[in-house]
Amino acid sequence: MNVITAYLETMFGAYPPTSKMLEAKAELHTMMEDAYQGYLAQGLSENEAVGRVITEFGNLDELAPQLGISAEIAPAAGAFGAADGAASPSASRAPAPAPVTQEEAEGYAEARRRSEPRVALAVAMFVVSPAVLIALATLTGGGAIALDQQVGVLIGLGVLLVMVTVAVMMMVRRGQLLEPFSRLTAGEFTRTASVDRWARQLAAEASPRRTTALQVSIALWILAVTPVLAMSLLAPPEVTESWIGVAVAAMLAIVATGLLVFLPSNWAASVAETLTQAEGVAAASDDRRGIVGVISAFYWPLVVVVFLGWSFIGGDWGRSWIIWPIAAVLFAAISSGLHAVERYRANRAG
Repeated sequence: MNVITAYLETMFGAYPPTSKMLEAKAELHTMMEDAYQGYLAQGLSENEAVGRVITEFGNLDELAPQLGISAEIAPAAGAFGAADGAASPSASRAPAPAPVTQEEAEGYAEARRRSEPRVALAVAMFVVSPAVLIALATLTGGGAIALDQQVGVLIGLGVLLVMVTVAVMMMVRRGQLLEPFSRLTAGEFTRTASVDRWARQLAAEASPRRTTALQVSIALWILAVTPVLAMSLLAPPEVTESWIGVAVAAMLAIVATGLLVFLPSNWAASVAETLTQAEGVAAASDDRRGIVGVISAFYWPLVVVVFLGWSFIGGDWGRSWIIWPIAAVLFAAISSGLHAVERYRANRAG
């Protein structure tokens, strides 16, 4: 904590040590110490925690409205500016957004807690929606079941469309639940010390459960390839050709199970991130989610078209299933890339 103390001394050293500035420094020290302890509880090293705290809290100009010392650090208007009526820098700034209230923060947290399982189920349904189509396509194509191949594909497409439709409706409903808190998700608020402490405490209390859920989910995602590997390496070629689709469907089901385990446990950390981040970062995060949503709206239907085209035109049901794991990896790379760009821009802005 010596680094944080020295950082605060440097930050406040350029201003007169008035009682209000000393009070603000003490309040900021408490906030940074709470954040530091929270990051340690999440498993970060001391150096990592200090770096995150200093990066998160930024400079005094950004924190002044929250600490109530904007007037103390604002530069006085020069004589020339006062003489010709020129506006001072502080006067030309847009008014600061309204501060977030404790009631508003708790309402947002409750809405996230209630809606996160719905989001998890919707995402899991998106992932597992092609499972029936893949399984029936290979089973009927290999003659493993007495069903016409086109009928099997039609049934699989029907299941896929129903699951995607239900998942979309669940996501829309979730958006309606969070609509009253749109200014928070857009970053249009001023942080307050009490809400910051409450949000970090909320995340710290939920951290052990989130860590356990993440560990279980990672284990499931690693083991998800087991059915495909077992079918490819252990089963005879004639069995593999017919049943490989079932193995892929099982892989998707395991991945979806991991999502069902992890996503509901992530709500407290997401609430803390939204309520304690710098103004505008939440809006950038929502923009990234919006871009990912737009991409997914045409990406997965395109994958279905490519899969059916390869399977029907090429008559290669035994290998066309490989499109799905490849498409999932590419989509994850796109989402991760957008997230990396967002974090880079946020760090540059900070």
